[in-house]
Amino acid sequence: MKKLYWLFFVAIAWCGCYDDKGNYDYRDLEELQVAIKEEGPHSLMYGDVLRLTSEVRTSIPDSDLQYDWEVQMDTAWWNPYASVARGRDLDYKWVDPVLNKEKTYKMRLNVTQVSNGRHFYSAAVDVAVRLSPSALGLMVFHGDGTSSDIGVIEAPEFQLQQPTTDFQSRTTPDYYSSKNGNEKIAGTGTGLWQIYPNISGTPRPENIVIVALTEQASVVAESKTMEKRGDWNDMFCVKLYVGGLNAGQPGGIAIDGSNVYIFDGEDIFWRQGNQYRVAVPKYEYEEGDVNYGFKFYPQLFDVSGVGQAVLFDVEKKGFVSCAQIFSFDQFALIDVNEPGISIPFNPGKMGADLLHWDTGGKYGLLAVMQGENNGPVFIAEMNSTATNSSDFPKYKYDLSHIGDVAGGEVVAWTFGENQINMGYYATARGVYHFALDEGNRINPTKLTMENNAEVIFEGEITFIKILKPRAIGGKSYYKNNVLMVVGAYGGTSGSGKLYSLELDPNSGKVKSQLGVYEGFDRIYEVDIKGF
Repeated sequence: MKKLYWLFFVAIAWCGCYDDKGNYDYRDLEELQVAIKEEGPHSLMYGDVLRLTSEVRTSIPDSDLQYDWEVQMDTAWWNPYASVARGRDLDYKWVDPVLNKEKTYKMRLNVTQVSNGRHFYSAAVDVAVRLSPSALGLMVFHGDGTSSDIGVIEAPEFQLQQPTTDFQSRTTPDYYSSKNGNEKIAGTGTGLWQIYPNISGTPRPENIVIVALTEQASVVAESKTMEKRGDWNDMFCVKLYVGGLNAGQPGGIAIDGSNVYIFDGEDIFWRQGNQYRVAVPKYEYEEGDVNYGFKFYPQLFDVSGVGQAVLFDVEKKGFVSCAQIFSFDQFALIDVNEPGISIPFNPGKMGADLLHWDTGGKYGLLAVMQGENNGPVFIAEMNSTATNSSDFPKYKYDLSHIGDVAGGEVVAWTFGENQINMGYYATARGVYHFALDEGNRINPTKLTMENNAEVIFEGEITFIKILKPRAIGGKSYYKNNVLMVVGAYGGTSGSGKLYSLELDPNSGKVKSQLGVYEGFDRIYEVDIKGF
């Protein structure tokens, strides 16, 4: 150590004694002063244009100068600045995908003298970036058969929590297209979801998205702004990493607590709220495999008895239990073949196609089935809390005596949870109500008010649904399971209407008509937009 100190001392002494005898022509380099005229702080919405002007004083020719507008990036240990735009003055649309959408940044102007690489910096100004204000309410997926749009109804009954009495309602039928250069989604709508599972801790807003499917196209949009982020394949690591792990065949999406299951082709992918893209399938179909040889209908429901989730195999035409929802394995047909046990149907061998499936009725699950080769239609009621397979099937309701059903005129079904009197179907002419009571014969009647007055819908009915959204951001929907929406179409562009009806869960009748919202085309699907 002493030797190192001695060498350092000698080096300093030598430098201090050095006598420069050279005869050089020294001159001062040109100086430059730069400032941003608008000192700020500045505030703008993500996607807006930020305009700033500079003041530069120098004798250096402008042709020898380069102007870079720089933003301080998120690096923990040295906080470098990165150039986002060039030019003496700034006219920059803040849409860089690398930049956070809700953050206060430092911005400066870096002027470089090209001939010698010298840099001159302005003082930094603060730029606060925020996501655009978002409409919250009911998303309405509608279209004319050629293209589709997503509207938003901002109304009291479609807010997650009950709003104040001075709430201002607004209907925007073209909300999606208005945020995306008036570009609609090609084709007829088939599915609409807001992916916001229940997650513990801090939510990740950038991973909360809206997914819309048509028979021709797909869209993944920012949940807060509804600006298009990409398409179905952008939810997978196809472009960033290994590629090719998903088939690119959209099936559907199921949300179960903190889990999101994405059905693509014959495989199922999984993610949680702190993720956006997924890579490796959670379930990968393998023909003939005992555990991975199922082709699933793109939907699942959590149960607490025969497994942790139930799915439906479209080829074997049977319900399948999943014993482990977290590892997503241990699948088995719920095949009840014990001798001497009387059951209304064998869940593992339904011999019928699945038309509609939802939580509902007294026992938890209701499935509308149709026998093979356009056979008779029936409803299978299943017990979601059954502790063994033989208790899972509860009742079979034959519908062959109902003309609308037998004639194939039903356009939609919907059910209320935990209530026997909340069964409904719609034809183009009307909405019908029936009870699911311990296997007794179903006798539907036209939907009425509690005083038996008829509920009038104008136009061709295209859609019905009882709203039962998952909790969003830890908040449950305050009209969960009691609000029905009905879509009707008048035959011309913009003639579609959406009716909102509050139901009495005990009688299943309409307690009050809350609103009629206009300006849509044919309505395909709806979902609560809670973020």
